[in-house]
Amino acid sequence: MHAHLARRSFLVAAAVAAALTVAPSLTFAAAMDLEAINAMDQATFVEIFGGIFENSPWVAEQAWAKRPFESIDDLHQKMFDVVANAPREKQIEFLNQHPELAGKEAQAGTMTQNSVAEQASAGLNALSPEEMERLAKGNAAYKEKFGFPFMIFVRGHTKEGIFFYLDRRLQNEPDEELKNALTQVYGITRGRIQRVVEGA
Repeated sequence: MHAHLARRSFLVAAAVAAALTVAPSLTFAAAMDLEAINAMDQATFVEIFGGIFENSPWVAEQAWAKRPFESIDDLHQKMFDVVANAPREKQIEFLNQHPELAGKEAQAGTMTQNSVAEQASAGLNALSPEEMERLAKGNAAYKEKFGFPFMIFVRGHTKEGIFFYLDRRLQNEPDEELKNALTQVYGITRGRIQRVVEGA
């Protein structure tokens, strides 16, 4: 069992390391200003901002019609509102586009560049076998109860904090936890937009 978990931990670390050596597709040499963003046609807007909300370019497609954006905060809010105002079934479908923390997508190297960097920032690419086992069990229990993966703004947490909130939020009711998940998405995507606009 421990040998299997050790290999799984190694595979996650290797996949993350490999992914981080590839330049993200949404990296720009210079910062963009609001005038340039508001002047974009839909195709260009979706090309640049379509990856902000995990594997869900439909968010950018719909938000484009809400131009002009008055600020980066306004741009983000209008994108988030697309998800917030979607039917519950669509919200859950959206949440299921996100990878589990240090889960099968990390092992397979199929996470988006954003998720790779975010999970690595919290040390999830360097978990011990025991931590991997604990997280795998928590992920499975969470998804079984709520129907979507555990969402947390990992850039604001240590791995210890992530374990704490996973255990704590498992006690919530489904409606409350859906709200919590979307609140976490708000923080995650705000950071992503800022990095894209700044060309970081």
